[in-house]
Amino acid sequence: MYEGNLMRKCDYYGNPWIGMFIKTNDKFTLLPVDSPKKLEDKVALLETNKMRASIGESNLIGIYVAMNNNGVILPNIATEEECAAIEKLGINVYKSTDKHNAHGNNIAVNDRGGIINEHISPRERRMMEDTLGVELVPMRIAGYSTVGSACIATNKGFLVNYKANDEEIKMISEILKVNGDRGSVNTGVGFVSYGTVANTKGYLAGEATTAFELGKVIEALGLIDI
Repeated sequence: MYEGNLMRKCDYYGNPWIGMFIKTNDKFTLLPVDSPKKLEDKVALLETNKMRASIGESNLIGIYVAMNNNGVILPNIATEEECAAIEKLGINVYKSTDKHNAHGNNIAVNDRGGIINEHISPRERRMMEDTLGVELVPMRIAGYSTVGSACIATNKGFLVNYKANDEEIKMISEILKVNGDRGSVNTGVGFVSYGTVANTKGYLAGEATTAFELGKVIEALGLIDI
């Protein structure tokens, strides 16, 4: 199992912050148009369909996109062509108008609930809730309003910034209706979604992630048996 988990470490042209560039749910994975074959081969470990995409003609898919198995939230910079391409995957799509448009940073969500940047307007939050099919609860994690950068969630668990306190972890668990734990990625960084991509079938971690950190990722996300 140890060797298999080391195989899940990867990078994007030498950049270990893979969560900035890739977004997945249990059905499909969005990855940059120019992704090298070795990265695409790693993405196959998530056991989903793959789609090469851009958001606002940018490769920062993980930064701009929030999604679960019900819907996808896109930023105001997404083009009509980009929105249409994702809609063809057969999932609800909402192009947000909020100025806080890095929704991968703003939202951590699974199919049972979600947490959201408290600065997102109530109107936008309601539209996102309708798209994702869950309630989105405004909160902070370790003082950060960009909760999507500090937490990554699936229907099996969540990994949260190692600075999160016990009360925050309890609240996240109650909202997402799964257990989780603190951790870090890429040798000590608490913005865990930047260095991790995960669904209920597998995960990828940044190349600089240590063996100890991998163990926490696996445990927190409920992926011990993969």
